Amino acid sequence: MVGKMRPVLGILCAVWVTVNAISVETPPDALRAARGGSVTLPCTYHTSAPDRNGFIEWNKLLRSHTEKVLIWTFLAKTPVYGELYKNRVKVSGNAEHSDASITIDQLAMEDNGTYECSVSLISDLEGTTKSRVQLLVLVPPSKPDCGIEGETVIGNNIQLTCQSKEGSPAPQYSWESYDILNRKRPAPPVTGQTLSLKNISADMSGYYICTSSNEVGTVSCNITVAVRPPSMNVALYAGIAGGLAAAVTIIGIIVYCCCCRDKAENTKP
Repeated sequence: MVGKMRPVLGILCAVWVTVNAISVETPPDALRAARGGSVTLPCTYHTSAPDRNGFIEWNKLLRSHTEKVLIWTFLAKTPVYGELYKNRVKVSGNAEHSDASITIDQLAMEDNGTYECSVSLISDLEGTTKSRVQLLVLVPPSKPDCGIEGETVIGNNIQLTCQSKEGSPAPQYSWESYDILNRKRPAPPVTGQTLSLKNISADMSGYYICTSSNEVGTVSCNITVAVRPPSMNVALYAGIAGGLAAAVTIIGIIVYCCCCRDKAENTKP
């Protein structure tokens, strides 16, 4: 009889554990919110335990450490805030009735990342006690810094650079080019922060436009490229050398004349 009862008792115990096990849930998809605004991080929990004695905890998960956001205890019903979240985070759900959601105000790019909601009940330590949610703070790209690397001399290789210091999601870059008559070149579109121009010629002179964009904004910068022939450098160096040679010659003539005059004065009776 006892042997027959063991399977039944095992099933009943399994059912009891399953019913009593806590479960914590957050949205599977990343949340998006604009910088400077607010966002609610949803978190719900389900338990059959009648005694709600324990705490709710929110943390931000970083590569090297965990950043404390908020701890809310069922007994005190008063949150304790992390240092970086004081005065801008609050419990926005009904924490005593299965809603552990929080709201973060004054969003900044530094708030990007993964947040973990944890619910710990003394009377229900089984099941899934934690869940994570991803937050993406939307920031339009800042005006990109553009420049030229290399000498714009015929036959050289140069690089045009373009980079926005801010932007979330990370900006995407595209390039367009126009000749000196402001006609768009039919060249295939180029993407990336760098546009490489090899063995440049006078035909490559003109205007190059870099566009930095993400889902919340677009901004661009212009680069003027004036390709010059190598002879301009040769002429410059030749002119400098010629000027130095002329100066040396003049100085030599002056010294010679002075020497001749002194000699003539010394030979007078």
